[in-house]
Amino acid sequence: MSGNAPNPYAKLRFVLVDDTASFRELLKDSLQKRFQPKALVDFADGRAALNECLANPPDLLIADLYLRDIDGRDVVNELRRRDLPTRVIMLTAHPEAQLPAELLGLGVAGFVDKNSPLEQIDRAVQCVLDGGMFFSATVPPPVPKATAEPALPRLGANALSEREQQVARLVARGLLSKEIAGELNLSTRTVEKHRARILARLGLHDTPTLVRWCLRNGLG
Repeated sequence: MSGNAPNPYAKLRFVLVDDTASFRELLKDSLQKRFQPKALVDFADGRAALNECLANPPDLLIADLYLRDIDGRDVVNELRRRDLPTRVIMLTAHPEAQLPAELLGLGVAGFVDKNSPLEQIDRAVQCVLDGGMFFSATVPPPVPKATAEPALPRLGANALSEREQQVARLVARGLLSKEIAGELNLSTRTVEKHRARILARLGLHDTPTLVRWCLRNGLG
């Protein structure tokens, strides 16, 4: 933070869990310098981090997907089972093709390849805390593609409900989930659930492909 502008993250609590000590320390230092949250608690073990999140729900959880004692998905599932509002960013050094869609379905708001520069994680944190979603990782294609762009589903706009079409239109316009929530008088979490259902219903894995589908089907 610079200048005299108030820090919008000063009242927030972060929890960071990663079992690689050197990476965790580097990321913790970067997050503290960039966001200066009220608290940033870090753990090497997933269960300890989960217990902290259940006892004192943080505003943001940043977690390695593959922890030595528990899968990151299990942490997210437990948070969602308790209906906690904690926003989640998942990290992995081994991105796989199915992960973006899978994590969207779990209600994860961000997904970043740990091999990326730390600045990429900082950008993900800012985007997610501002109400958006940030999915950035180089994943292998599930099957070899003959064309540069993935094929679009044959389903038309009527495959989506009226509300899903409204959300899809706004996604195609480039609005973040927080902005869509304001437009439709919904909660940001409800919008993210709609986005995940839209992707799952259409069999898509990322927002750019969804935008292409919207434009092709008159939802742009």
